[in-house]
Amino acid sequence: MKVVHVINSMSSTHGGPSFTTLLTVKGLIRLGADARILTKQMLLGEVPLSDEPFICYLPVSRFYNERWGYLRSLPKALQAMSDADVFHIQELWQYPGYATARSARKRSIPYVVTLHGGMYPEAMEHSFLVKRAALQLFERRLLQEAACIHVTCTEEMEYYRALGFTNPVAVIPNPLEACEVEKTFCPDKPGKVGYLGRLHPRKRVERLLEVWSRLREPGELLIMGDGEPDYVSFLQQEAERLELSSVRFSGWVSGVEKNRLLASLSCLVVPSDFENFGMIVAEALLQEVPVIATTGSPWQELETERCGWWVGNDTDTLTEAVREALELDKDLLHEMGKRGRQLILRKYTMDAVSLQLVQMYDWITGKINTPGFISELNQE
Repeated sequence: MKVVHVINSMSSTHGGPSFTTLLTVKGLIRLGADARILTKQMLLGEVPLSDEPFICYLPVSRFYNERWGYLRSLPKALQAMSDADVFHIQELWQYPGYATARSARKRSIPYVVTLHGGMYPEAMEHSFLVKRAALQLFERRLLQEAACIHVTCTEEMEYYRALGFTNPVAVIPNPLEACEVEKTFCPDKPGKVGYLGRLHPRKRVERLLEVWSRLREPGELLIMGDGEPDYVSFLQQEAERLELSSVRFSGWVSGVEKNRLLASLSCLVVPSDFENFGMIVAEALLQEVPVIATTGSPWQELETERCGWWVGNDTDTLTEAVREALELDKDLLHEMGKRGRQLILRKYTMDAVSLQLVQMYDWITGKINTPGFISELNQE
């Protein structure tokens, strides 16, 4: 099985799509697939997420425009991959996806599209006019003619269907690389609450600052991540305005350092209005840290598996959830974290997710019957 993944960027600051694509391909290779990634070379100031040999960094022109992602070298690279069994598009709204779908149709190669939350109403509202034009010009055909659409939760599939698409949809979570817990549990340390992820206005991190201001806890609020400079500056100014001396901005963190900081938390809070998956939830649970996530994320399992809180996204509700977490007996909090880690190891590891992806590819190429996680509209 030869699968070619195409994504606009594999920069370390590109966010969740590049990270999950890397883990996906790693997992596929571990299962014996011939999997690789086509992407653009790093721009000035960017750092590659990985230098793995299965990633092909394509040259960009002198006047490369990041908004549209036009990559003159991509069609030739795709033509060289004409023996692929499946193309897998990991990006919406930009040239790489359009070029890949066109190349796949020309060569009668089936292709898959991972939405990465791009069809949620909140995401569709961002650059609305541009996306509406793109849907009319090429994106609707690109999506509808895909052999299968990959989403990470049922809610994401429902939003996709609501836009009138009728092709098959596979509900497969994002993968996570299993790692050891980076901590020794210390029941007497002060409460520490954290956020991890890209700092962007839609993440609503300012809500967490307001929550911390209301609680006036003796511990620490740790904001891990980087993002839009204006928004980062706004958050720092908000912390000053609210006179929050116990707030720390760590900047971008990764690897062992990220896991160490996660493991030091009493709980992680995800205050955004929506998350199509929320890798930060899984990463925290893997470190045995309970999570408070809003109902805009697909993490109802936080409640059903008793490893966190799945609550409304208003400040009052978030404040009460954080207060409850910090007041909870430390041993009970630790037990919640342990249940969370077991949930991730059972359902969301790279090996478990990659096995489902292989089954999806096998179904697309006619090797097996329809797996249970694939929805065909005429069977609903």
